This record gives sequence, C-alpha cells and structure tokens, in this order.
Amino acid sequence: MIKNTKGDWPLKPLSEVVDFNPRLDKSAYRDDLEVAFVPMAAVDAGSGRIQVSQTKHFSKVKKGYTPFQENDVLFAKITPCMENGKMAVVPKLSNGLGFGSTEFHVLRPHEGIDSRFIYYFVSSQSFRREAAHRMTGAVGQKRVPLPFLEETLIPVPVFDDQKRIVAEIEKQFSRLDEAVVNLKRIKANLKRYKAAVLKAAVEGKLGSRDAGNWTHTNLGTSLAAIEAGKSFKCEERMPKKHEVGVVKVSAVTWGTYNEEESKTCHDLNRIETRYLVRPGDFLFSRANTIQLVGACVIAQKVTRKIMLSDKILRFRFSGEVMPQWVLYWLRSDIGRKEIQRLSTGNQESMRNIGQERIRQITFAIPSLDEQQQIVAEVERRLSVIDELEAAVDANLTRAQNLRQAILKILFQP
Repeated sequence: MIKNTKGDWPLKPLSEVVDFNPRLDKSAYRDDLEVAFVPMAAVDAGSGRIQVSQTKHFSKVKKGYTPFQENDVLFAKITPCMENGKMAVVPKLSNGLGFGSTEFHVLRPHEGIDSRFIYYFVSSQSFRREAAHRMTGAVGQKRVPLPFLEETLIPVPVFDDQKRIVAEIEKQFSRLDEAVVNLKRIKANLKRYKAAVLKAAVEGKLGSRDAGNWTHTNLGTSLAAIEAGKSFKCEERMPKKHEVGVVKVSAVTWGTYNEEESKTCHDLNRIETRYLVRPGDFLFSRANTIQLVGACVIAQKVTRKIMLSDKILRFRFSGEVMPQWVLYWLRSDIGRKEIQRLSTGNQESMRNIGQERIRQITFAIPSLDEQQQIVAEVERRLSVIDELEAAVDANLTRAQNLRQAILKILFQP
C-alpha cells in the first residue's frame, strides 16, 4: 500500500479540496422529475453502503431536504449517526439528482480529488472520534459543526496515487469482508447447534436411559413459589456500589444474568431486601416481544444490590426438579412454543405471560439422577459452543480493528 510514511503528502484544509453543502439551482428542474430520496436509515452504519432506490417527485423534496448528486460524499452530522459511521459515496442516481435528510453534510470533491479517498478519510474511526469531541448542541441533538470540517487538515497525494490507494484499501477490505461473512456463518451454525443440543436434551436423546418413563405434567407442579417485584420510579442508569437498583428485562434476555442492565432506585422507602437478586436465583421475564417473552436465566455473578421489577419473576422450585433442567426446557423449542402459545397481547412487540399461565406450561420431569446426567452433558456441550462463540466474536472484533488500522496507517503522518 502507498503510505504517507514520510509526511510528504501536502496537508490541506478540507475546504480546499471539497465544496460543502453546495447550493442547487432549483429552477433548472421540473416539479414532476423523479429524483432519488435517501433518508438517514438508507445509509448503513460503518460499511459505506447506501440505498438509492427510493424516489420522489422533485416538488415533494425541493424544500426541507438536502440536495446532492452522484459522487458526493454524505456525512451524517448528528449523534449517534456520526459516531456510528453513517457516511457514503453517492452512487448513480435516478436523473443524477438526490435529496436526503437535513442531518447530512454534503462533501463535493474538487477536480483531481477522488470521492472514495474523501470517504475513507472522514469515515475513519480516528476522524469520527475527533469530530465527536467537537460536536455542539444539546444532549441527544449534538451535531458536527461545519467549521470543524472546513478546517480539518487532510493529506492529499496526487490523483493517480489517490486512486491506487483507494484500490488497495478496497482490496484489503474485500478480504476482511469475506472473512467476516465466514465468521458470521460459523456463528449462525453454532446458534443452530446450541438449539439442537437443547432439543435433544428435552426429547430424551441426551444422556437419558428411558424418556418413556418421564413424568409429563405442567410447570406448576414443580413450582414452590413465583415471586415478583414492584414497579419503581428510577433513574435510567446502573446503580453505584452503595446504591440499590432495579433489574431491567434486558438483564435476562441474552442467556446470562447481566446486572449492568439495571436502573437506580432513589425511593428509599420502597426498598425491600426480599426483592434483591441473589446468586442462584431463577429469573424469568414475563413481558417482552414475542421472541423474548419468557427469557430466563439463573443468576451467577451478583455483586450489586438489584431488586426484582414487576416484569421479572423469581421461581422457587420443589426438591424434585433441578433449576438447570427447567432452564434448558424453557429455552428449548418445545418450551419456547409453549411460552408463546400461552402469552397474551395483540402485538408481537409486547407480549405478557401471567403467573397462572406460567404454571400451565407443559413439562416433563425425568428422575433426579437422569436430570443430573442430562444437565451435565448439556453444560459440557454448551461450554464448548461458548468457547467457540467467544473466539468468533474476538475475530470479528479483530477484523473491525484491522479495517481501522489500515485507515490509521494511511491518514496519520
């Protein structure tokens, strides 16, 4: 790759190599002309991909939207879109013209400046980090001011070198993209294998001597108690060590208890120790989307004082059933179908399953000896899957870091 290792590329303000937010002569276009329309959602975060298939009549967008043309660079100026890397080079457009969100800055390269070279510069993590420090405005509405962009210095090699540099970047990125696709395929396969392990376990195909002798009943027969917390008025942040928090449904959503997914309770009069989550607690989300209602975990690491909410239930079991067996049953396809069947609500975005319906979940109970054998085998296999998933995630992170390392080598003298 051609690199600026000696600092011999001239440094120029961006304002000398691009025009910012160039004006459009609107009188030159018919009102019924179809033009591309690009809302913020049409620009992908971090990849440079952009959808330009949506069109509108010129009359509908000539006021209140940002105009741009082919080969312009769109730069999301508002938080968190900018930090997430919503930038792109505009591809071929319907009638060569497009309009988009007013939250885009438009960078139009001068003659002798490659659009993709500009894109890679402004989309680099180091540039976005500096831009984030220079944002102005109220919380949640902060924007990158135009003067910061205009004054930013960019190394500018000659045009032929720009093209060679861009080609090398895209060759390296293409290799990384292929690796990422393969890693994501592996991750999807591991997820399917995990589901297959749970399915085999609850069907008696994993460490069971005779599944035909299992007791088929409902979950209520094994529940000694279902305990619920209350609805608390809280501050939306994780509690500090000396504070008391309230668990959020997201704390039990992704397979392990995450006490960082909590909020801070300041109403000291309502704090009760009986609501506190303790190690070994079986936690169950009674309300969530159709895909996540009934998500459950067994709390392992507990370092903070976190209370149950009204949406997170705690199960107490009788001595004839292992909590881990119930956990794997409810996470299996059989358990998920039962939870979804018994949940109520008209919208998939919010479903609820009450205590009486929880007790109705159909359920099978092997002997304690079989439960122990099956649970041990499930945990052995899942631990291998977890290790592989961690390795895949580490490599996905490494791939993203490599992309940024390439840009950092290129643009930092």
